[in-house]
Amino acid sequence: MTMLTPEQRESLRLKIQAQYKPEIKKRAIRAIKVNSASHWQPPLYIEVGQKVAHLEPDGRPELVIAIFESGAFMVVTPEHGHEKGLPHFFAKEDVQQVVEF
Repeated sequence: MTMLTPEQRESLRLKIQAQYKPEIKKRAIRAIKVNSASHWQPPLYIEVGQKVAHLEPDGRPELVIAIFESGAFMVVTPEHGHEKGLPHFFAKEDVQQVVEF
């Protein structure tokens, strides 16, 4: 999967918002730096278009296709939030840096 166009990203944002009812900001996020409170999770730099490991315990690297901001940050991969399942969630207090497109 290649990077989403702005139109595809907006369509995905609206789909997730309709499914799970969070108010998702329209902010176009390219990357987040996370220092999670979860003891098993190392500090992460999560960037759209890149594979990231450690999104869940014992999980394999996943391609990040979108990052959205709501009450928490939502990291969308094909396996989590796009084709099936819930996105990965990161608490706002765990996110140290946000990079916009």
